[in-house]
Formats: sequence, C-alpha cells, structure tokens
Amino acid sequence: MEQQKKRGIVRRAASTTAHLWAKSLGLVGLAETLQRIGNNAGDLFHQAKSRIQDKPENYRHETFDEAVARLGLNEEHLLRQAQAFRVRAWSWFVSTMLATVWLAYIPHSSHPVQGFLVATALIFMCFAKCITWHFRFCQIRDQDLYAFGPWFRNPGRW
Repeated sequence: MEQQKKRGIVRRAASTTAHLWAKSLGLVGLAETLQRIGNNAGDLFHQAKSRIQDKPENYRHETFDEAVARLGLNEEHLLRQAQAFRVRAWSWFVSTMLATVWLAYIPHSSHPVQGFLVATALIFMCFAKCITWHFRFCQIRDQDLYAFGPWFRNPGRW
C-alpha cells in the first residue's frame, strides 16, 4: 500500500499564505486577465489578416431581382421595408438636428469644450446613420444593388 506523501504543516501554511497574498494583490486574476487579453488580441489579428487577404472576387455579385428571389421576398414586403428604412432615416435626421440645436446651449454650460466634443460626435454619428438608412431606402426604391460610393457622389440618385 502506497502512502501519499503529506506536506508538512509549515509548507502548507506558507503555500496557503502565499496563495492568499497573491489573490489579495490580484496576481491570480491578473494572469487570467492577461491570458484573455492575449486570446482577444490573437482573434483580432486573425480577423484583420482575413480582411486584408479578402479579395473582391470572393464577394457575392447579384442583381436586385436575384437577391429578392434568393430571399423569397414579394413586392409587399419590399414596400414595408422601404417604408421602415425611410422612417429610420428620418428619425436619425431628427436626432442629428436635435444634436445640432444642442450646440446652442453649450456656451452656457459649465464644460463647453466637452459639450462641444460630445455634440459634434453625436452629429456625425447620427448623420452617418441617417445616410446609411437612406442609402438602403434608395436601393429598394430604385430596385438596384449599387455601391455606396457612386451613390453618394451622385446627388441625383438621392
């Protein structure tokens, strides 16, 4: 019968004290946190690498009618989606205007620089969302899957 080797009481007390001391300093959690950060950084690196190596020939090229057929949509559903996209675009436009009106209050606030930066960020974010939803609406309205760049540079399509 083999007997398990027992550690001495001094060794067990020292080990327990060292472990509790490391926990109190956060060293145990720090190692786990660093490992998670390393894993996340690796995932981000692989995602960026795949984006860099991605080529346009890997994208799906289809017409509006092919996309409608692939998704099994009908005219009624397209009209509802177009209306929903237009409402979203207008709601983001209203949000943009509210953030712009907020700029008038900023000189009277206690932190005008911070308020200006927040309002400017809100204006840009809301306007970007407004343009995005309006672009999707225009794609359904024109029944064409065109790219964003040419659409944005051609105000006649807006």
